[in-house]
Amino acid sequence: MTAQTITDLAAARARNQDVWHRSSTLLYAREIDAFIGHWCEDASYEAALPVAGLPAVITGHEALHAAFTGLVSAARSITVHDVLFHQTDDPDIAIIEERMVAELFDGDRYENRLIIRVTFRDGRIAHMLEYYGQLAHQDLLRKLGFAS
Repeated sequence: MTAQTITDLAAARARNQDVWHRSSTLLYAREIDAFIGHWCEDASYEAALPVAGLPAVITGHEALHAAFTGLVSAARSITVHDVLFHQTDDPDIAIIEERMVAELFDGDRYENRLIIRVTFRDGRIAHMLEYYGQLAHQDLLRKLGFAS
């Protein structure tokens, strides 16, 4: 790596981490319109471990808006802990680790560890590939009526 490459990666990390932090903050604050504004028009969310009854890939602002609205509408609060942001050698790709905790309106609690591969394009999220504890995620989606 050259000194220029290292500088470029440092700048990419700062930019990408800022986009990730701002978009996540908006999601957990239930500001879905603003959250989706941090995604490219043709962006997609992909579940590495798909749950029966839901598409493995969700593409476009409208579909992403519906999916994330469904997630936050069931929770009294959503917080993330143990967040680690890893910028890869590709300035457009980062890996994020986090533990999500959601207190649901029905009194239940959802907790899951996530590993997310995020591709950024022009300062926005272009693609997200999410790995999570499949059983906990499937149980949450059943409770929300999204999965069979």
